[in-house]
Amino acid sequence: MNQWLIRISALFLGLSALSLQAQTLDESENFWRAEVTRYCGAYPSKDDCDDGDSVIFNGLLCMSGEEIGCQSVRDSQDMFGQFWRSPRRNPGNLGEDSSFSRDQTLGVLLYLVKTKDTAAAVRWMDWIEDNKYCSLKNPLGGNCILTLYRVCRDADGETCTMTPALWGLTRKVWDYLGLGTTKPMRDFNNADVSDLELSTAGSEKPGYRLHLKAVSTFIRLVIGESVARSRTIAGTLYSRQNANPFFQLLAEGKLTDVETKLLQLCPKPGDNLDYIRHQWSWERDQADEAWTLSMGWDCIFVANLLRNYERIFQSSLFVSDDSL
Repeated sequence: MNQWLIRISALFLGLSALSLQAQTLDESENFWRAEVTRYCGAYPSKDDCDDGDSVIFNGLLCMSGEEIGCQSVRDSQDMFGQFWRSPRRNPGNLGEDSSFSRDQTLGVLLYLVKTKDTAAAVRWMDWIEDNKYCSLKNPLGGNCILTLYRVCRDADGETCTMTPALWGLTRKVWDYLGLGTTKPMRDFNNADVSDLELSTAGSEKPGYRLHLKAVSTFIRLVIGESVARSRTIAGTLYSRQNANPFFQLLAEGKLTDVETKLLQLCPKPGDNLDYIRHQWSWERDQADEAWTLSMGWDCIFVANLLRNYERIFQSSLFVSDDSL
């Protein structure tokens, strides 16, 4: 009798495992959309309208083919050209500090590449030009020695100031859009793929900074710029965080293993969904297992990349080598 019970139990366990394996990408995505994702108003968000990082996440969704992500970034720009952290925070950031940041700027660049919204690009760059500031004055004459550019006017300028690497990436996007470049873009051309950037990909602490490097790499691969160096960076990132399906897709392309990994990590029917959905998993150190608190949209993002891979990466698929 005990042997029969063991065999029957084994049969049910086997059927259960088979059922999980049979969960296709489409079925999983339907589950994520219906049971996991959240909105703030009409826009993708984390739980409780936690939309402080809305622009970068919605920019990624936009690039993957999620139109509502594009709309969210579009509606985060005000009439003067400035971008805010989310449509809900436009304008004024609800009176809170930290109205925007360099990190969120990557979401704007993703949106511009996907939509080719040159009117928004021009308004935004005009705002940046109009809001540059003097970082260092001549103590003798009072004239400005160093002028810097920023994407927000917060008191903490550190998070707002455009860096050489960001200017280099922006130059690539402006070239892709056929827009005239500014002096800082030309001055810092290719700073985003410098030897320093390659080096820090291997030394930066795992977490959101590595994810920012991955997003910059994603943009370059989409537009077919600095492909060889971008692939090198992607390979380094994936070697350090090999449980990250986004990093793997950038480094190795559309492999079956990426889909398998995604389905293993993301929420599944039968999982306990009684948790606060506040993580875009791929920006965290894999040791944190942030996918257990997934907002759902991170999973949909990679699913979209897998489904639309050839179209999204068509500019770099057949590039074997290139210059900076």
